[in-house]
Parts: sequence; structure tokens; C-alpha cells
Amino acid sequence: MLKLKRKERRIAAWTQLQLGLAGKHPSNWNLTQQLHKSNAEQLHQELRFLLIICVIFGSAPISVFPRCSSRFHEVMQYCWLFLLYIWLCFLAYLELNDSSGDLNNLERNFYIFESITYLMHIPCVVIVSLSWKRRIGQVFDTIGKFDLASGYIVKRKKIRRFVHFQLFLLFIFVSCAIPIVFFNSAETIWKSTCSWHTYVVPNTMTGFSFVLYYTLMEGICCRMKRLVKALHAELQRGISMRRGALQELRWQHRNLLHFYKVLNQTYGLSILLLYSSSLINFNTNLFLFYKAIENSSNARWNWWCYNNLFLIMHTSKMFYILYFNNNVQREQTNCLTLLSTVHGINGDLMETIDHFVLQLQDNVRAHVACDLFELDYKLIPALLMITTSLFIFLLQYDVTFQALAHANEESLKI
Repeated sequence: MLKLKRKERRIAAWTQLQLGLAGKHPSNWNLTQQLHKSNAEQLHQELRFLLIICVIFGSAPISVFPRCSSRFHEVMQYCWLFLLYIWLCFLAYLELNDSSGDLNNLERNFYIFESITYLMHIPCVVIVSLSWKRRIGQVFDTIGKFDLASGYIVKRKKIRRFVHFQLFLLFIFVSCAIPIVFFNSAETIWKSTCSWHTYVVPNTMTGFSFVLYYTLMEGICCRMKRLVKALHAELQRGISMRRGALQELRWQHRNLLHFYKVLNQTYGLSILLLYSSSLINFNTNLFLFYKAIENSSNARWNWWCYNNLFLIMHTSKMFYILYFNNNVQREQTNCLTLLSTVHGINGDLMETIDHFVLQLQDNVRAHVACDLFELDYKLIPALLMITTSLFIFLLQYDVTFQALAHANEESLKI
């Protein structure tokens, strides 16, 4: 296929956008198809490194690469992921069985629950990703068609910088975790290996999955900004604005919100498991910090570093999901604000704008995870309330446990 230069693609894409807004069909259908394939292939090329990592760790099906969509490649990926999961379960069992005697009752229950949530999260990510093996190609086709219709040009350097920055953050976590886990595991290679595979590797695997999620969310936000700019330019025409152009923008906005909703539905269970494990980890670490302050002589520096690292990691993951969803919702609000300023136009145009406003107001379920909670900053007060409640529960649990232990010791003396 003939490769288009970037300047030619910009001119051609802008021409396609103007023809679409004017309600006309492009005269050169071959050029349209070529642009569509070029947009999809360029996006696939920029995400190639991330997709390779996601395939290795089960966050994406191997059919995301057309040359590896055979049955043989699928079986190879299934076998690799199955063996990897069995290996993680085996090392988690050894880790919890070996360290159970060195921990108190609360810490032992906490680490068992944390390990179980990680081991539940991994197959959830793998099953969801592999269920898209027949439809993963349609995702890039859908994005390519939307970019062609809206005139959006894939900014290769921006995508590359964003992906590299997210992977760099994950690399920092792994780099810090390796020495901290080693010193926290009595400086023995086998024990640190078990701890690393029990707590660090599962978080790294799910982290790659959410890097892909963040990248898609950032792409939705950029395309939403492009629609807002196009809508603002059309509204600046005043009484001469075109009804066909508004309907085209409304249709593009609807398709973008539908993609946004499907993305959150696909990651819904994974987001729910992430928030469950992160909340428990966050609150238990806070309580353990409280206990360590009471008995500061028993806490070592590597223990403080280990818990602080995971506290920052879990807090960042919970905030990042809300941050990218809030960016999309902010652009949706900007679009609604622009439409609410329109007045003094004829009835047909006003009817189209009213339908556009209703469409924006009705898509309130696009940022909901598992139909349980909305992914916006309003969730933060609810998380703080849960944190307070769990901390009080753990405090009461600890007081009750100590009282029962003391009563048991007294009864044994008698």
C-alpha cells in the first residue's frame, strides 16, 4: 500500500472532515480507505512495544498481531500464561507458609487476603483480554474510522511519550521493589524471590494492563478535545451554522462516548478488584504504621520502605483511574457548556442542539465500573469514609484480640 506523508495525510483528513460536515461523500473512495488503514496501522505501530508486553503478561490476546493470529500461537499463549499462573500460585503458597510463623495474627490475615486478591485479579485480566481475541482488530479499525471521519491526526510523538512515561513509572516501582523486598526478606535469595513473585510480579502484570487502559483513555480525551474545538468553530458561525455539521459532530460524539462506555465495561471487574485490594492494602498499612509508631523499637527501616512503597503504588493506581476518567468528563462538560450558550437561531438548528444536549446529559453511565460506582472525583469522599470505617474496625479488632489474648494468658496461669 502506498505510504502517505504526514503533510498529505493532514490535508486529506481535513478534506474528508469538511466533506463530512457538509453532508457530501468523498469523491475518491480509494483515498478514504487508504487513510482509514493508515490511521489504524499508525496507531498500532505506536503501541507495538506496549502490545508486545501486554501479550506476554496476558493483558492482550496474541491475535492483536495479525501475523500471529493462528491457532498455534493462541495455544502457545494459553500454555505460557497457565504455567506462569501456576508458578505464581506455588511461590505465593511457599511465601505465606514460610512467613506465617514470623507474623502476628493481623499481619498474617492481611498478607493472605492481599495475595488472594492478586491471584484473583490476574486470571480476571487474562480471561477478559483473551475474550477479545476475535474483536481486537475491530478496535483499531473503529479508532481509524473515527479519526478519518473527525479529521483527527494521530500524534505519534505524543503517544510515544505518554506510553514511555507510564512504563517508566512502572519501571521505577519494580526497581525500588527489588532491593526493598530483598532486605525485607532476611536477605535470602529464595525468600526474596518468593516475596517478589507474590507481591511485585502480580502488581506489575496488572500494571501493564492498566497502562493500556490509560493510553486508550488518553486517546479518548484527545479526540474529545478535537470535537470540542470543531463544535466551537461551528458555533462561531452564528446564524449561518450548518445543521448537517452539528448532526455529524453529534454522531461522532455519540460514537466516542459509546467507545468510552465499552472500555469501562471491559475493565469494570478489573477496576473493582483493583480498588478492593488497594483499599484493604491502604487501610491495613495505615494501621500497621499506627502500631509501628506505638512500638517503634520493633520496626526496621526496610519494613517502613516496603510498606511505604506499596502504599504509594496503590494510592497512585486508584487516583490515576479517576484522573483519566475525569479528563474525559471535563471535555464532555465543556461541550455541554458551549451548547448551552447558543440562542437566537431558527427552530431546526435549535432542535438539533437540544438533541445534542440531551445526548450529553443521558450518557451518565459511561464512566461506571460494574454498575456499582462512578469513576470521578466524587468517589474520593466515599473512599475516605471507607478508609475511616476500616481503620476503626481494625483498631477495634486489635483491641479485642489483645484483650482475649490477655484473658487467655491469665486463665492459663490460674
